[in-house]
Amino acid sequence: MKRNTTGDQSIRAAVPAGWTVADKTGGGFKGETNDIAVIWPPDRAPIVMAVLTVPEDPTSTKGKPTIAAAARIALRAFGA
Repeated sequence: MKRNTTGDQSIRAAVPAGWTVADKTGGGFKGETNDIAVIWPPDRAPIVMAVLTVPEDPTSTKGKPTIAAAARIALRAFGA
């Protein structure tokens, strides 16, 4: 999962350079977009993060950018 590339526009997009990420993306038939990750900041305990989205419009393509934005907000609390 550390070499996964499907999450490059999701949680990984919000993680600072130098931090290690292992993630697994997923989705559903109603347009859901999800990402779960373990994030290793340098010299700190790992962070486990999950972001799940359910759009009003099942054809929406805003899931990955929404996940990245939510991850950026959450990671600020961890000093990112």
